Amino acid sequence: MKRLLIGDSRERLLTTLEVILKNWGYRALVTSKPEELKSFIEESSPDLLIIGASLLVGQPAPLWQLVADRVNSQKCPLIVIGEAQIDAPVALPHEYLEFPPDVFALFSMIQRHINKHPRHNLRLSVHLPGMLCVGNSTQLSEVLSLSCQGLFIKTGCRMKKEDRLKVIFPLIGMKQELEMEGRVLYRVEPDPENNYLQGVGIEFIELSDENRRALDTFIEKTFIGELSEREKSFPEIAQDQLRNGQAIILRPM
Repeated sequence: MKRLLIGDSRERLLTTLEVILKNWGYRALVTSKPEELKSFIEESSPDLLIIGASLLVGQPAPLWQLVADRVNSQKCPLIVIGEAQIDAPVALPHEYLEFPPDVFALFSMIQRHINKHPRHNLRLSVHLPGMLCVGNSTQLSEVLSLSCQGLFIKTGCRMKKEDRLKVIFPLIGMKQELEMEGRVLYRVEPDPENNYLQGVGIEFIELSDENRRALDTFIEKTFIGELSEREKSFPEIAQDQLRNGQAIILRPM
């Protein structure tokens, strides 16, 4: 399991990030104290450092030097979380994550730095009724996973890679229905190892800005909703700690 070390002076942000990363399958050590952060870095071998700007700018030299050694000598990636009151640049190789964090940007950065085969998009496990339109044929289906770039739909309809189609599905809770153009990326054939699942992976094409915003909002709302169910204390801290603070659980798949 990959180990992430997170240091930030904002306690509620730390709790929020810890819960999200745990549910994404990462082991996270978190602290808001500079001395404890220093000890964690000395005693562990993190795969990634995620540190708030205030813990890097204006801190005593030993902590700064320790972080610099990890980043420069041991090639440990660094993500810096911005803070409104910190204007000074962080003079180390790093990626910058604005506050409040965008979960899509956070996922992409983490994947890029510590996964051998990174995924660029989060996929959301869902059970949405769908309608698949291929040529003059229309079939009721079920959407089982969804991202901002495409979906997987359960269907017995025979299609091959690159076939064009249209899929229609509702965004539950938003009183909105999307009609998306797409093409087949892959097929899944039924067998005992996948519990006889049959369907196709579809990539959206000609995705409009309006539909992209709707998908983003739906995924974020679903994300925080499910997370809140799993972590009963989370609703008190989530609203101002993520980009739009509305939102099940996004799982890398």
